[in-house]
Amino acid sequence: MSRAQVRVRTVTEADLPDYVEWLNDPEVTQFTQIESGGITLEGEREWFRRVSGPDSTTRTWAIEAEGRHIGNCALMPEASGEIAGFGIIIGDKRQWSKGYGTAALREVLRIGFEEMGLQRVHLTALAPNARGIRCYEKCGFRREGVRRRHFLKRGRWFDVVCMGMLREEWEARRGCAAAGLCPLGPEHVDEVLALWSQTDLWPHTCEDRAFIAGALARNREFALGWRVSGELVGTAIGAFDGFRGWIYRVAVRPDHRRRGIASTLVGEVETRLAAAGVRQINLMVYKPSAQAHLLYAKLAYEPSEVDVMRKRFASGKEVCGGPQPH
Repeated sequence: MSRAQVRVRTVTEADLPDYVEWLNDPEVTQFTQIESGGITLEGEREWFRRVSGPDSTTRTWAIEAEGRHIGNCALMPEASGEIAGFGIIIGDKRQWSKGYGTAALREVLRIGFEEMGLQRVHLTALAPNARGIRCYEKCGFRREGVRRRHFLKRGRWFDVVCMGMLREEWEARRGCAAAGLCPLGPEHVDEVLALWSQTDLWPHTCEDRAFIAGALARNREFALGWRVSGELVGTAIGAFDGFRGWIYRVAVRPDHRRRGIASTLVGEVETRLAAAGVRQINLMVYKPSAQAHLLYAKLAYEPSEVDVMRKRFASGKEVCGGPQPH
């Protein structure tokens, strides 16, 4: 999804009927601290006058995707002006799970840290809001704690997950993005497989598309790519089984090799695995070659005697024995 497809803009009074519709939908508000029902146009007009008044410090934006109004987000600075809370809602249910909220959040973080001079942005999420929490983590928010049985909604008590991002964390991610480093998730599976097909890493006999998408979903923190002019030209996937770290599917498109991309990707995955507490990393080589072995030796990896064994079932599927980092 290109940045041009999503934009945040100033909220206008013409947007308010959409908010009335969305906020009265119990499915839209199920993971928010807003209760559906009873939201009126006059009430939304009062809210609009309040947040757009000269004394308001709240920055509120409408979210547009493909030219359509689909949601709302806001930064709410505290008294110091350097710390702000964040809130977002994608009200158009037809646009859920398309990455629009992630794109909008990234732009708002840019505005907050770059234009508003914020030092910290924080938010809270109801614990069952798995989709929202994945979005926040993808954008760089870290879990800072859980308030147990903190919010009562529709007769049930919910834990609340507290998350935050510091200015230096945002700057570090921005630096990685400028250099070409990018996170990978299941939404990138088609790009990943297209790249691997050019490097003889796809198809692999005991994996299919769904298997790879699942692996990317489970290992978001350690799944990295490298882009040049927006195109994915390199990957390195990490995993942590609770004891050992794994790195596999190190791949660089042939016309972008010998530029240090693989070394940079492996190094960044190593850094993230080490931060997670890994003491040993196993690097899996699917297609051994003299060039690959030279690279891994340069990165201080040593040969291993571990074998991988396979068993084929009548369905045609194979089960791979040996280490399974996925």
